[in-house]
Amino acid sequence: MKITFMVNQYARISGGNRALFEYANRLLEKDCEVRWFVMPPRVKWTRPLQKLRTFFDEPTIEPAGKVDWLANKIPIEILPRKSEKWIPPADIFIATAWQTAEFAKNLAPEKGRKFYFVQHHESLWGRYKNQAAQTYRLPFKKIVISTWLKEEMKTHYGQSADVLVTPVNREVFQGTTARNNDTPRVLMLHHDYDWKGFADGIAAFRQTQSEKPSAKLVVFGEKLKDPTPLFRDAGFEFEYHYRPTQSDLRDLYSSADIYLCPSWHEGLGMPPMEAMSCGSALVTTDTGGSWDYAIHNETALVSPPKDPESLGNNLKTLLHDEGLRKRLAENGKKKIEELDWDANCDRLLNIFKENS
Repeated sequence: MKITFMVNQYARISGGNRALFEYANRLLEKDCEVRWFVMPPRVKWTRPLQKLRTFFDEPTIEPAGKVDWLANKIPIEILPRKSEKWIPPADIFIATAWQTAEFAKNLAPEKGRKFYFVQHHESLWGRYKNQAAQTYRLPFKKIVISTWLKEEMKTHYGQSADVLVTPVNREVFQGTTARNNDTPRVLMLHHDYDWKGFADGIAAFRQTQSEKPSAKLVVFGEKLKDPTPLFRDAGFEFEYHYRPTQSDLRDLYSSADIYLCPSWHEGLGMPPMEAMSCGSALVTTDTGGSWDYAIHNETALVSPPKDPESLGNNLKTLLHDEGLRKRLAENGKKKIEELDWDANCDRLLNIFKENS
């Protein structure tokens, strides 16, 4: 089977990108012919000649193994401009974001049966909300990564979708629930999107400092190399890791007693799931996507989104109750282990076959 993936960008570290690479790599291992294309970068042309020359350009190719935070097994082909001339004939074409779905809507049938791998409700937060919403109504076969997204597609767009909850790669993200930290470590992702809730997470952690001053905040992210502005806004310094590799991220998860997720909404939420697989207890907001793994008082402590006080109270509860922390960590790890990559890939191939 010939399969083409189209993504909007690939260099940014994200759970969605990690999952797409994982599917592509595993489909390759199942004897599929897989190509990976990236939408052209935004360029402001200053001379007509430069713009004209792009017509004759070829895609820029990043070789397999080039991505520093994931061992991609497929070359990455970056288009010089929006044109179907470089898209090969295929059985399946997979759009993965609204920009790629908009690009794909006019592709010739020989480019492949069109599928839309929806990993977030982008019209909730993106700059181009209306354009994103319009792509959900396109006659593509929809695949979503969470129960929440299935409900969003049905409720807002009248679209049916198959659910494939993204598993964690347990060959990479695996750890134990046993922790020997005299200083409890709370791990959190930094992102500059407001809906990622970083400011809420900082406010929640700040609530714990008077009652649990030994607790240590650890932050990782890929947006800021110098964390000084984050320290200034938070009012205190914390441990910070910039663009951790897969192995570095596994070590961070494995060192954390608690993973703190303050997002307002998530399509699924791979970092919390990866942390759970590595033995961290989860304190999270109700992100929608978390319905498939964060069950309050069973696998996590869950608070309403945009409520730093409630999030902070849950964080304080786990910092003070080691028994509860251990129980949630153990249950959470088991919940993540219910998901399996091989089973998902087999089901994905069946979906392709049934709808081609």
